[in-house]
Amino acid sequence: MAQLQLKAAFSPNPRIQPLVDGEVRIPGVEIEWTFGNPGNLHLMHMTDNAFDVFEFSISNFSITRQQPAQRERLRWAAIPIFLSKAFMWRRIAVNVQAGIGSLADLKGKRVGVPDFQMTAAVWMRIVMRELYGIQAQDVDWFNGRTAEQSHGEGVHEALASGIRLRQATSLGQLSRMLQSGELDAAYGAEQNVEVEDHPNIRPLFGKGDFPRVVGEFRQKTGATPTNHTVVVQQALIDRHPELAMDLYNAFEQSKQRAYERARQAAPAYFLFPDQPFARQGQIFGDDPFPSGVSANRAMLELLFSCSVAEGLLPSKPEPASLFHESTRAT
Repeated sequence: MAQLQLKAAFSPNPRIQPLVDGEVRIPGVEIEWTFGNPGNLHLMHMTDNAFDVFEFSISNFSITRQQPAQRERLRWAAIPIFLSKAFMWRRIAVNVQAGIGSLADLKGKRVGVPDFQMTAAVWMRIVMRELYGIQAQDVDWFNGRTAEQSHGEGVHEALASGIRLRQATSLGQLSRMLQSGELDAAYGAEQNVEVEDHPNIRPLFGKGDFPRVVGEFRQKTGATPTNHTVVVQQALIDRHPELAMDLYNAFEQSKQRAYERARQAAPAYFLFPDQPFARQGQIFGDDPFPSGVSANRAMLELLFSCSVAEGLLPSKPEPASLFHESTRAT
């Protein structure tokens, strides 16, 4: 019987490496891997839709699911595998004249993010709300991606009352505005916010600050900010009904093998390079990247509640409904 050939697109990730190098295999399936920057890949998925299996933003996936035209054009099914944490904003930088010493000081400030509706930006706002009582309406937001680059087609027009959001009109504008003081804080590698390259900019978080904030948030909410899920073309599952669970099991097995590799060779791994694994285990437990709907329900509920409150989603989806029916009992 001929092998099923799949094209996969992911950012480099140690948790899929056992799948990539063939230690973990799916019987009857061959995978051709493409790797790249997740932001670039996400835009490619939205425009070209050329891959069979890929990682994708949880926030943007839930938004496309509630847009009838997008849902019909992008016939995707998600699998409850969660390979990365929404920690991109740990690299947030501040203008030295802005008087910002912590996230708590962002109230009333001008803050730039790559895309307002991207999962990492939603989680940053959730953390600000839960730990410091800062609402989205308490900040002047700037969207670093231009309309052509943005992954959030149509969402800016539906934002909740009182949310103030401007959008970049040129590449690199986010960085230039932070340097000049037009923005007080910003993050986003795609927009070239490099804190070490300009005297007016410094990192917000010192060593150990970010893990402490995430630990406090997890202790209060029981959730860890999570960024991407795995998506597969619905047409493939229609032809191969067993594929969704086969992929789920393979990604889970690959992750567990990656844990074994890391425990043997790299004690500081996965989440915070400057923190020992024992400390990370105290915050996140033995499985920092749990799979399945049940283990991630609290996280998804919190993410979707915020998205509805901010106008990113018209209604709150039941978490299991986002995933292929064969994986919902996980």
